[in-house]
Amino acid sequence: MALWLPVPVMAQEGVVHDNILKLKIGTGYQLDSYLSPIGYTGMQYGLENEWWQAFSGERPGGWAHVGRAEACVSTYGSRARNNSMLGVQIAAGWGAYYEWRWFDERLRAHVGPYLEAGFGVREHGTNVNKIVSVDIAVDVMAMAGVSFSFYGKRTSYRLNYQLRTNLIGFDYLPEYWESYYELSTGVPGQARCSGPWNHNTLKHELSLDLQLPHTTWRVGAGHELMNYGTRDLHFMRHQLSVIVGCRWQYRTKGNARL
Repeated sequence: MALWLPVPVMAQEGVVHDNILKLKIGTGYQLDSYLSPIGYTGMQYGLENEWWQAFSGERPGGWAHVGRAEACVSTYGSRARNNSMLGVQIAAGWGAYYEWRWFDERLRAHVGPYLEAGFGVREHGTNVNKIVSVDIAVDVMAMAGVSFSFYGKRTSYRLNYQLRTNLIGFDYLPEYWESYYELSTGVPGQARCSGPWNHNTLKHELSLDLQLPHTTWRVGAGHELMNYGTRDLHFMRHQLSVIVGCRWQYRTKGNARL
């Protein structure tokens, strides 16, 4: 005689999460006409994390989403080396995209909308009247990407290209021209609708993922160009970075019966 007891069944594992943590180091050019009429050049150092996953229940090659968060510190100097500029940039975003796959899923392409918010602050080293410049931007962007995978005997590789550019949003520019004391007296800046006609943003990256027997690494290069301003204020950020990162995948479990 056999005795059958009810055994709780655990919930099935969820969708795959693809996480990439990247270190970015490179050179850049910074123009902030509020702080100085001349451009500054120097180094910038950043840390970025991005995560990719399909929407729950979606088949491979359908709708999915991506999120990013990054922070960057830049140190720039004038050509005459008589002044310096320290900058901090923070950005975070989320987007949804549709992905197509061909050739046994080796070739992939995706397109979709992306929402990004960014904050930047810069400190001028020795100018006593205009020390700090701040700007804020929120952009609806278009993103696209393509990748191709090829395999070794015990390894695999994926070549990636990703692109984001702004469509419409709003930004905030400082217009407190007299002295830094006005920062504490509430002199307003300028908040406005922004788009390619007054605020150009382009971010793209070319990278190679190397899946080794026990780890997966990403190496590549990233380029960021931002050009924006008004009739009286002009800002530009041009950065080229080398990227080194690690990539891993994991699954999460849904609620399980107690």
